[in-house]
Amino acid sequence: MFRIILAALTICISLRSLAQTQSVYTIPDGLYLIAKIDTAAAQVDTLSSKQISIYFNKLFEDFNSDEYLRIIIDTTEYVPLELAKAPTTEQQTEAKKKLLLSLTKEASEKLKSFTTNHVMNRVALVVDGEVLTMHKIREPITSGQLQISRCNDNACERLYVTLKDNIKTRKK
Repeated sequence: MFRIILAALTICISLRSLAQTQSVYTIPDGLYLIAKIDTAAAQVDTLSSKQISIYFNKLFEDFNSDEYLRIIIDTTEYVPLELAKAPTTEQQTEAKKKLLLSLTKEASEKLKSFTTNHVMNRVALVVDGEVLTMHKIREPITSGQLQISRCNDNACERLYVTLKDNIKTRKK
């Protein structure tokens, strides 16, 4: 009986260490394929070496509605969130804004290829190691322009401040 308790305790400590390691590990900001969405706290799956478990940012609850506990994303390929110019915002409703992003030429080419190859797949926009929004690719995005809509003021402002630091300037 003591061995069973000791084994169970060891497994719990190992899982907690793994969870802490993954929460410290950060990936580059960008658009990633979603491999799985966990909706129950009891779900614990073994992840491949190309997958990472991350969480939904609480500021973006309008997108999440407490439905998703963690998002498993595939890190094999992604579109880096490299901006050609500062993001801009537009008012959508009295309480909601839309954030407009213009990617660099290189990131735009990756976006075009990525969205062409993954039509009808779900993707996550990851910034600072957290999922901010999730979307389904319905058609290839060829313009290099992204928009994040239905953003409440606090989330939009935080995202704007974070993303303005992602602007890539190049000397010509």
